[in-house]
Amino acid sequence: MSWNDCLYEYHKKHAGQFLAGRDSDDGLLLLTWKEKPLVVDISMEDGGRYGPYPHVRARTPVTLSKPYQLTVGAEKVLSGGVNNLLKVVPDIAGYSADFGYPEVTKKRLIRTENVPFTKLVLGSLELRNALLACPGEKLKIQPGPGAEGVHLITVTTAAALSSLQDGGDGGGWYLGTSGEYTTIYGSEEDKAKEARRVEEEFFPRMDRFLDLCRAAYSAVTQWPL
Repeated sequence: MSWNDCLYEYHKKHAGQFLAGRDSDDGLLLLTWKEKPLVVDISMEDGGRYGPYPHVRARTPVTLSKPYQLTVGAEKVLSGGVNNLLKVVPDIAGYSADFGYPEVTKKRLIRTENVPFTKLVLGSLELRNALLACPGEKLKIQPGPGAEGVHLITVTTAAALSSLQDGGDGGGWYLGTSGEYTTIYGSEEDKAKEARRVEEEFFPRMDRFLDLCRAAYSAVTQWPL
């Protein structure tokens, strides 16, 4: 199994449009939610001196009346210390720690230019629960081009694709343990067994991942900006 194989199995159950090649982890799934596209694919993120690494990404558009930007980092141990510092020296490079809901925000760095509206956004129980269910994910909302108020909501795994499997630091994603052998040479029984495990482990993880994108949409449209 691979990212493409797992995403393909997910597509068979949830429909949508699926695009992927056979020999690379380039799978893209286009779903429809609230009559808008909800896309999950792979994004190449900066890896420093070792080059970019592939991360799982989900995106959906949202229209807001004014420009709005929000970045909610993944949970990290050191973020708690940084947030304590921000309480003493606030507004460092747009970051703030004064949002309430410490069960969600204590270990996440949050950057926004509109703190009052962000407090309303984080007041959404649906969004807070989605963040708690995805501690290894980053959430970003940013304005798009043009003057129509279209924004882009993006959820990205903090860990690279190679680290997402059980035992890595990516939150227990299952991408298969048999490499390409089962897919190409395995018996029908082996393939069926692997497909069941993907459904049992990959599907719920993908559901939570996409739910964070959906919850962010609901949260920023719940109140007038």
